[in-house]
Amino acid sequence: MARRKRDPKKDALVQAILNQYQPENVGDMQDALKDIFGPMFESMLQGEMKDHLGYESNDRQEKEGTNR
Repeated sequence: MARRKRDPKKDALVQAILNQYQPENVGDMQDALKDIFGPMFESMLQGEMKDHLGYESNDRQEKEGTNR
């Protein structure tokens, strides 16, 4: 079975993360991943909430629904 070629963009991203955080152990790497993925997950959850409610946070316009 042939090996898949590595994506150079992904390799560059990995290198940038390692250069920025310079992890020396697993705990350092976990902290780096929290810094990277935390804002991404927060943004995704805010998008889900907006979609679920049907309006933006702090939106002052009249709504069709009765959830306010």
